[in-house]
Amino acid sequence: MSRYGLVRVHPTQLNANSQQHLIDLMIKSGRRRNFLWSLEPVTKLMGLLGIPIPSSMEVSSCRLTGHLYRIFCFLTVMLIQSIQVIHIIYNVKDVSMGYLNGLSSSALSWNFIIENINLALYSVGSHICLLLLTRLKTWTDIIDSFKLLDENLLNNNLFAYSHRKLSIKILIYFIFPLTLLLGLVGIENILNDTTMVRKIIDVTVFSTKIYPATHLTLFCILTQIISLQLKAIHQLIEDKLIKTKASSLNSIIESQRAQLIFLRRHHRLICKAVRKINRYFGVYLTLEIGYIFVISINSSLYILLSGMNVDGLLGVLNVSIWLDGFVHLFLLTSFSEDIINQTGKVYEALLQLLHHQPSLQNEVSLFTQQLTHMKPRISAFGFFEVGKYLFPSLVGTTLTYFLILLQFHSAEK
Repeated sequence: MSRYGLVRVHPTQLNANSQQHLIDLMIKSGRRRNFLWSLEPVTKLMGLLGIPIPSSMEVSSCRLTGHLYRIFCFLTVMLIQSIQVIHIIYNVKDVSMGYLNGLSSSALSWNFIIENINLALYSVGSHICLLLLTRLKTWTDIIDSFKLLDENLLNNNLFAYSHRKLSIKILIYFIFPLTLLLGLVGIENILNDTTMVRKIIDVTVFSTKIYPATHLTLFCILTQIISLQLKAIHQLIEDKLIKTKASSLNSIIESQRAQLIFLRRHHRLICKAVRKINRYFGVYLTLEIGYIFVISINSSLYILLSGMNVDGLLGVLNVSIWLDGFVHLFLLTSFSEDIINQTGKVYEALLQLLHHQPSLQNEVSLFTQQLTHMKPRISAFGFFEVGKYLFPSLVGTTLTYFLILLQFHSAEK
């Protein structure tokens, strides 16, 4: 198992005969495997959640039904979150005492209000971002960019097959933990002494986290596809260029030169696709990072307080919620950092190529300059880059606010 766990995919690990046999089977099946087909596991879930993709509403009757269902789902999420926030504001002390075993202070009350407002912004904001992403113009723009990447390389059917497996694995990886957390919330509410209205609100509010989880799933799939495309460039340079013995034959040199020009053009397409990810996922990434920071601070405080009161189930729930936010940040940063790592490997392969074929110095220099000036990096709407440096920031911010909140709570006691 790799450092990316279940979502690691190796699209080129089959030998040539196996690849061709797989492609022949796909062609005989009568259905061309394209990029949109590879996203079907996620797009079908999006349709169930009231976020159908434009291609599923081509018929007028389907379009009307889709729009009505979309409006219904959005209003439902808005209603659930609005009821939650209003109920918390007017009953914050009773609710917080129920979840903290009788502990009460103004610091905890305000902390509880901020946490629920943050959750409402996170869920509703992610839902709105998904609705904006699936507009016809926006969805077509980003899908066409990734289709072009697949079609630009050979064996695009094999790429689509690998991408579909990737979509299924990442979807399971996100939905399964969310289901477990929802089960823990349900068990906690059954054993808790809160009112039935409060129990229903808690379960329904937590279930709306399926929207940001789906959004995160789609983001991770697209970023990992970018990494696979860069990995394909790296392997093509190594397999077809570096392993070719240095030769003075003009035909071989010209072939290698043409392939470098082609790969350089493909790298520009990759950078263009990354810019579109930053444009269309930027607001969501800002919401996601903000939610993770707030939930990390609050969960740390709740874990300590529930531990002091020896409430095992509540402690397990708080630890699970904290781990869920930590895993989200880990996956966000890991998939984003992998793009940078794969770019570095392409750069190293070009330097090795220059050592084997000095006659290609001009083409290699142009490619390395492009890699230097056109770096595919994931950023949250230009506010900050998504990378592993966020972990030290998360730890420092959590410790700072954790100590401040703990002092406020202790002072009131």
